[in-house]
Amino acid sequence: MIKLLCLGDAHLGRYPTRVPTNNPNFSVRAVWDTAISHAIEENVDAVILSGDMADNENSYFESFGALSSGITRLKQSGISVVAIAGNHDYDVFPELAKSMPAGHFKFLGKNGEWSEVTLNTNSGRSLRCVGWSFPTPHFERSPLDSLKLAQSDSFTIGVVHGEYEGSGKYAPLAKQDLASKPVDFWLLGHVHTPKLYDKSRAPVLYPGSPQPLDPGEPGVHGPWMIIINENNEVKAKQLPLASIHYEEIPIDLSGIEETESAYRAVAEQLEKFAKQLTQNRPLLQHLSCRLALQGQTSLHRRLSTEGLTNIDTFETQINECMIAIEKVSIQTSPTRDLQEIAQLNNDPPGMLARWILNLETTDDHALVDCASGAASVVYRSAGFKALSEPKPDPDILLGMAKQQAMLLLDELLAQKEDHD
Repeated sequence: MIKLLCLGDAHLGRYPTRVPTNNPNFSVRAVWDTAISHAIEENVDAVILSGDMADNENSYFESFGALSSGITRLKQSGISVVAIAGNHDYDVFPELAKSMPAGHFKFLGKNGEWSEVTLNTNSGRSLRCVGWSFPTPHFERSPLDSLKLAQSDSFTIGVVHGEYEGSGKYAPLAKQDLASKPVDFWLLGHVHTPKLYDKSRAPVLYPGSPQPLDPGEPGVHGPWMIIINENNEVKAKQLPLASIHYEEIPIDLSGIEETESAYRAVAEQLEKFAKQLTQNRPLLQHLSCRLALQGQTSLHRRLSTEGLTNIDTFETQINECMIAIEKVSIQTSPTRDLQEIAQLNNDPPGMLARWILNLETTDDHALVDCASGAASVVYRSAGFKALSEPKPDPDILLGMAKQQAMLLLDELLAQKEDHD
C-alpha cells in the first residue's frame, strides 16, 4: 500500500477574508502545519504539492519560513516532498526550492519542462512522479503536448497546475489528453474548490485550497489522503482540517408573518446547520455565513426594502465554532397567488403576473436577454475586467428580474387595494 498526502493552492502569505483578523489559528500556515503533523502521524510515503503554495514574490519570506519548517519536519520523519510551481509562484517557488532541506525535496518541471522522480515507499513498491511547472504567469498551450513519457511498471502520478477542460491562459488540460498518457493518477492545481473526477481510467483530483481564502470558496476544505493498494486501485479521501468554513445557507421563512419570528427562524436554522457541520470537525473554529432568505412570506416587502435590522451583528457559538453572518440576500416572495392575479385581464398587476409566470415556464425571456446584453457591456468595461467574466450569470440575472418584478407586483396590488 502507498500513502500520499496531497495539497496545493495554499497561497502562503495570504490571510482569509471576512473573518477576525490577526488570529493565528485562521492563517494558512496553521492548516499547513496541521497537515504536516497529520502526514507524520499517518507515516505517509510522500507529500505532494500541486502548485501555488506561495502567493507571489512579495510573500517570499513568509512562504519560505512555513515551507522550510514543514519540509524539515517531514525530512526528519523520512518523508519525501514532491512539488511543482503554479502560475502565482512560478518565479518564487524555484528560488524557494533551492533553499529547501536537501535529500527529501524534489522540485519537478522547472522552466516548463517535464521531469520525473522515482520514490521508494514503505511497502517496497516504487512510485513514479512526473510533473510540470509554470515557466511564466500565463501559459496558453497545453503542457501535455510536450509530455513524452514511457510506460512503467511503477504506479505513476502526474502533477500539473492548470485548467481541466479549460481553454484559457492557465495551461488548459483536455480530458482526453490526460487519459491518453501513461499516468495512473493525476493531481492538479489551480482550482480552489476540491473536485475529484474518478470515472475515467486515470482519476483526476483538484485538492483545492487547504484553507479557504474568501466566501467564493465555500464548502469543506483540507488536504487529501491518497491510498493506492496492491492492485493499483486508488482511494482518495479529503481530510477536513480547515479551521474556517464559508457557506451560503438557505433560510426558509415560509408562512412567517412577524419580524421577531423571522429572527428566531434564522437562529434556529443556523444552529441546526452548524451542529451538523461541526459534528465531525473538531478543528473548525469559524463559520462565515451568507444567508439566502427564501419562501413565501407576508414580510417579503419589508424584507426587500429594510432587510433584517442588525442581522450582521449576530454571533453565536456551537461547540468550538463561532458563527457569524457576513451577508444576507432576500430571495423571498410575497404570499400572492400568481395564477389568480394573472386572471386580471388588462390590469397592470394581471399583465405583470402573466409575465412572471412566463419567466418560470418558458425560455423566451426577451426582457432578460436585453438586460443581459446591457450588463455584458458593463462586465467588459475596465472596472470589471479583473472578474474575468464576460457577462453576468443568466440564472442570477433571471432571479433578480423575478425578484424585482414581484416587488413591483406587490406595490401595484397595494396601490390597487388602497383605491378600492
